[in-house]
This record gives sequence, C-alpha cells and structure tokens, in this order.
Amino acid sequence: MSPFFKTRFLLSLCSGVVMLAGAEAKASTRPNHLLPQYQALGQATASASASQLSTLSATAAETATPSTASSSGTAASAQTPTLLRSALMAKSLASSLTPYVPTRPPGGLDAATGVPALWQDATIGQIGAMADGSVQQSDKGAPNGVAALDANGAMTAPVSGDLSTATAKIGASGAVGRPLAERFADQLNAKDFGLALDGKTDDTAALQAAKSAAASGAVIQLPAGKLALTALPTGSTPNLWQANGTLQADGGPLTTLGTDVLESTLEGGKYFARGQTAADMAPVLRKDLDVTHAGGTAGFVMNLEKGNCTIPSVGAALNDYVWCHSTVLNSAAFGGGQHVAQASLAQRPANALADGKGSRSQIWAGYDETRDDTGQPSNIAGSLVGREIDVYANADDPNNWRIGLQLQIAGADSAGTPGRVGKGIALGNNDSTSAYGIMIDAAGRFDTAGIDLSRSTPVNNAPVLNIGANRNLAFSDDHKPHFQFDSAAYTLRYWYDTTPLFSVGMNGDVTTAIANPGSGMAWTLGGQALIGVNLTSLSAPEAMRFGTGQALSWEPTAVVQTRFTDGKLTDQVAAGVARTLDTQGNETIPGAAHNSQTVVSLSQPTAAAFVAQGTAAIGLDTTGLTAPDALRMAEGQHVSWEQTATVQTRFDSGQLQDTWGGTALRSLDQSGNETLTGSSLNSGMTTSMNNGSASAITLNGTAGIGINLSGLTTPQAVRLGSGQTVAWEPTGVITTGYTSTGLRDTNGSTTLRQLDTAGNETLSGALTPAGGIRLPTFSRAAIKGMSNLPIGTTLYDADDDTPAIYTSAGWKLAALTAMP
Repeated sequence: MSPFFKTRFLLSLCSGVVMLAGAEAKASTRPNHLLPQYQALGQATASASASQLSTLSATAAETATPSTASSSGTAASAQTPTLLRSALMAKSLASSLTPYVPTRPPGGLDAATGVPALWQDATIGQIGAMADGSVQQSDKGAPNGVAALDANGAMTAPVSGDLSTATAKIGASGAVGRPLAERFADQLNAKDFGLALDGKTDDTAALQAAKSAAASGAVIQLPAGKLALTALPTGSTPNLWQANGTLQADGGPLTTLGTDVLESTLEGGKYFARGQTAADMAPVLRKDLDVTHAGGTAGFVMNLEKGNCTIPSVGAALNDYVWCHSTVLNSAAFGGGQHVAQASLAQRPANALADGKGSRSQIWAGYDETRDDTGQPSNIAGSLVGREIDVYANADDPNNWRIGLQLQIAGADSAGTPGRVGKGIALGNNDSTSAYGIMIDAAGRFDTAGIDLSRSTPVNNAPVLNIGANRNLAFSDDHKPHFQFDSAAYTLRYWYDTTPLFSVGMNGDVTTAIANPGSGMAWTLGGQALIGVNLTSLSAPEAMRFGTGQALSWEPTAVVQTRFTDGKLTDQVAAGVARTLDTQGNETIPGAAHNSQTVVSLSQPTAAAFVAQGTAAIGLDTTGLTAPDALRMAEGQHVSWEQTATVQTRFDSGQLQDTWGGTALRSLDQSGNETLTGSSLNSGMTTSMNNGSASAITLNGTAGIGINLSGLTTPQAVRLGSGQTVAWEPTGVITTGYTSTGLRDTNGSTTLRQLDTAGNETLSGALTPAGGIRLPTFSRAAIKGMSNLPIGTTLYDADDDTPAIYTSAGWKLAALTAMP
C-alpha cells in the first residue's frame, strides 16, 4: 500500500489504548494493488467484536519480544506492527460472528495518515494481510525479487540464469509440461557449444564439441552465419547436420562436413551431401516404405516424388536444357566393384502365390512415358524423345566394356529350373493406327558390326534373325536392293527395284539373272580363300556348265581363257598363242611340248617371268623352305640389282661375278681365287629364305628378266634362310649360302670363300685386286685416337706414309724398305 505508515497514528481499542509508534525510518513504497483474495475477505458479513479486539490486542502485545528491540527502539517498533498484523489477520479470519465496527482514535483520524482510499471497510487484519501480499516497487527486477511487467503484463527484461528446471508445455490438447533442459536436449544446436559464425573466429573446436556430445545418428543444428573452419569434425559415429542458411567463411555455400551427412538450404532448395565416405556407410538419403496396398483408384502410387516441372512457353537456345530430375555418379574407383548411378528393383516374392488366388499382377522395374497431346505433327509441335542414353568416353574400347544399353536375364534361383524371357526388346503400339517411321535406327559409326548376333546361341534351330514372310531386307535408303522371302514359292529372292536378280529355292536351287548385261557380273568372288569354288562334294556329273562360245577367264583382262567353241576346247595365253583339243583328242600346240614337271612355262620372251610391284616387307621370302637350292639360276643368267640392270651378279664361264655396267667388280673362280676391282671391305650382308616339298619359285622358258624386283619399295628384295644356298648352275656345284659359321661360296663341298659374323674373310685361293690392295687411310691423330680394336688391325698412317698395326702394346708402325 502506498503511502503506508509514513507517519505515526493511534489505534484506540475499547479495553484500552495501545499506542503504536511508527518507525521514523522510511518504509518501502508498496504498490496500491487490490488483490482478489482480499476482496473476498472484505465481503464477509461479520467481523471481530470489541472484546475480541481487546483479546486480539493483548495477544499481539504478548507476541512482542523485548529481546529483539535495539537500544533506540526502532527495530522493535518496526517489528510490532508486522506481528500485530499477522495476529489480527489470524483472529479476524477465524471468526465472522460479530459485524465489523470501525474504530476511531481520540480526536478522530487524520486524513493525511488514514487509508480511506484503500478500502473504507477493511479490517486491520485484512489490511495487514494485504500488506504482506503486496510487492514493493523496489522488488521489481531485483535479486530475489519479482519480474517487472509492462503495461500489458509482459516481461520487459530478458530472463537470465539457470532455467533448466523451469517447465513448459505446448498448447496442444493432452500435452504435459517438461523441463526446459529436456526440451532443448531434443535437438543439439552448435551455438550451445560456442559457435561464433562470424566468418573470422575459428569454429573448429565448437563444431567438434557439438559432434562429440551428440549421440550416434543425432541431428545437430547449424544456424545462419559464416562458418570458419581449419579442420572438419571427426568421429566414428555418424550425425546429420542441418544447416539453415549456414555459409562458408568466404560466403560460398556449405556443401560438406567430413563423413557426416549435411542437410542444408542451398540456393533455396533442400540439399543433401556427404563430402567423404567410408566403407559400409548408410545412404545419404534413404526412404523405406512398407505400404500395404489393398486396392484403390487407378494410378495409386506408394512413393511419389513429383517434380511438377512446368516449363513456360518461352523460346530458348537449342543447347539450353531444363532437367526435371538428374542423377549423377562420379567414380574413379578400381577393382571388381560395380558402381550404379540409378537402380530399380521390382520383385515378386517367393511366397507370392501362397494365397492360391491365381497369377499375380504385372510388375515393372521402370516406366517412362513421354506425351505430346497437341495433336499436331512433330514439325509443328516440336520433337519428342522417350529416353536418351548417352555414353561418353575417350580412347579405344578393345574389350567392348563400354555398353550403351545392356539387358541381362537370369533365373531367380540358380538351383531352380531355367526360366525363359519371351522377348528381349519388344517394340509395339498402344493403338492400332500409330506407326514407327524406323523401328530401330542404327545411325552411329561402328567398326565391328552394325548388329552382332555371332555370340547368340540358337535353341531348337531357332532363326537368328526373323524377318517374316513376304517382307523385305533392304540395303540402301531407297530400298531398291533388298532380300525378300516369297512364301508362296518358298523362295528367297534378291531384288533390285522390281527385278529378281538372285533366287534360292527350297531345294537349294539357285537362279540368277543379270538386269544390266552391259556391265553386270553373274558371279564375282574377291578376297582370299583356300578354294575359290569347291564342287568336290557335288555328285552331279556336270560340276560346271558353260554355254557354247563362253570362256573361262584367268585374269581380269580376259586375255588368258579356256573356252569351248566350234566343237573344240581352246586354252589361250595371248592372241595367237593357244592350245586346242578337238573332239577327236587331237592336240595342236604352237610351241614345243615338254614334260619336265615345270611350274611355269613361258612363250613370251619379251616379258618378265615373275614381276613383283607395290610395297611389301619382303619381296621374296623363302625362309620357310627346307630345300638347299632356294634359288637356282642357269649359266649366263644374272641377278639385276636395279631397274636398268647395270649392277648384276652372274655365273658365267665357270666364274661368279659381280659387275657394274659390264665391268667386273669381283670375280670368284672355281678354285676360290677372288679378283677385286676395288678394296676388300666387310659388308655385313645377311640373306635368308624357306618352303616345303617343292621349289619356292621355278622358272623355265625364255624371258627378258627371270625375277624382276625393281618395282618393289622394300629394301629386302630377297631373303634366304640359314643353311640355304644360291646355286649358280643346274647341278648346284657352285653355291653361295649362309650357315652358322658365316657366309661362304663353295665349289661342291669345298669352301672357296667364307665371311664370319665378325667380318673376318677366309679365302681358299689368292686375293688379287685389279687395282692392288689398299688399306684404309687415316691421319696419325685419328689412328692414335682409336682404342679397343681387335689385335692385328692394320691401317695406313697418311702422316708417316707407313702402315700401322694395332698390337697388345698399342699401335706399331711397320718399317718399310724400298724394294730393290
């Protein structure tokens, strides 16, 4: 009550007068509240009588203890009204028999000290009770005081201190109150662990403390702000961080927090991410739905993720793509693991038929539908693609491991009976009028096969490719060349436009027709084969039939032919060069008849017997031939080394000669005597060749050149094998060959000349160069600079005009004395 007991006042009672002296000390100012409980008390119909008041006064006096008074009396006088009020209140509340009678002190009440404004009819006990329940102004917001309220009854200052034991409950029906500590512990907030989020303060320790305090799988809140980290939080237990506008220190989006899952609001959408992974981690986002479907409307969906990607009718560039849903997998892992960007599994369980209600409903692992409901053709409404699968890769794929679309089938149980899938890919229609332009369009580049059925395994003689009766297999865009099976005649026909060029009947009979006789071929074989046409298994007496006047040509220009005409069989090699066998068996030959097991017989002396042109690794390879005479040449014949035949090797008049423009460079007679025009130098030349039961090449007859290799670009024109020789006359007495000991020329079994692998040459006869023997010439300084040479190396020292011989002691000059 305010003002209250600021001045002294006297309270007179019937049985005597008790003077209560108010303390001069100023009492605390109290609010002038009229509390409801005191209003109820003031409405009582009876109050204490005068005698009761006397007893009440005596009781109040007795309750005052002198020991509590101080020397000045102020403490006692200040306590007395309090004790009195308590006693009066207890007595007044105890009885309501006597009506209330206001008392007046002698001389009446002083308006300055009275309390008529508070309650005109209040008893002293009621007044005392009101004073005890009132709050003083100084108690508001003070320690151990009360919270201050504004004019609307709300707190004007924040409540501080430990409020963990305070309770609160939500307004929902049936809710119960819980301690605030329990309520806030439902979900951790990293701010509770000292997170600054100012982009400058290192938040690593606070973030780690929040994770360490969180249980496995618990959610940790991250408020908005900039997170500055020097390290990511670690720990073996997984957690989910919920970032509500949290950014990195540089203002960039927060996209990772170690191995934990991060859920954030990135670019205005929900974002899930995990920057690092470890083995056997749970998925970042998992939805397990155990939904029992017991009927319902058509199109019932158990788990719906609907994008509602409505794209406005605004023009855009061709390369502007709008993706409604995207799945991305980045993998650089190695090993046998498989990494799948998106997988769907639709499974009919093993006990699906246990209820005995018959076959089950369809199940689909995936379904795509792309619609164009405009009713307009695509050149007006725009293009439409059901689904596109792009495979991007660089470098070659020798193992064929990059596959655009793969369909695999298998039995559900490896121990069960193998199942059968009716169709691998089924292309059909959902109505009876729509049609495909092209059902399968293989328009890309390929280097193995457009359609490869080579590894398929037909069962029960099933066709690998089934086109259907009376349907075409076309070979060009205009469909003019095509195959067709005529079901009426049971014949496979090859057509060009409307003309059947090739037909195969049900009995294997083949019929052909030439639609363009001017340039068409009835039958052409190209490529390589062991046998061009094999008729050996044919039991017909006529393996091949030719019409009269027709010829069997042996080369593209048709100069060489075999034909039957005018009752005669004729073999023609060239115009006017032919052999004829009439119906009586008489043979006419323009040349001579020889019986020498010849492979090639020539009657054209102006042409080469064998000509090799073009580009090849080896011009003539006889390394696989076991015959000792890999190449045999007659006396007087030579091997030419260039197109003009200037450089030659020949055997003539009992001598083996190398010539240049008719001048003999080297001659080797049957005794092994070698005559050189120039100096003797090691050439390091190696030759080789091979074949089985016959000569590699046998040439007879007359020709301008026996073997002409001048048009061949390979440096290895002829190669001979080890142990093989070149025979220089028909009996093979004079030979040149290479064995394990080196290259040698022999006369029968006698070695005339041999050159070993180190370049050392051995002669059975004398070395007689036409121009004399000449040593390699070097300056003295050049010779002294040579080292680690074979002992006995001899050079000519041009500075000393003396031969120099390399010995174990170094170079030695040979002392020369003038010949007498």
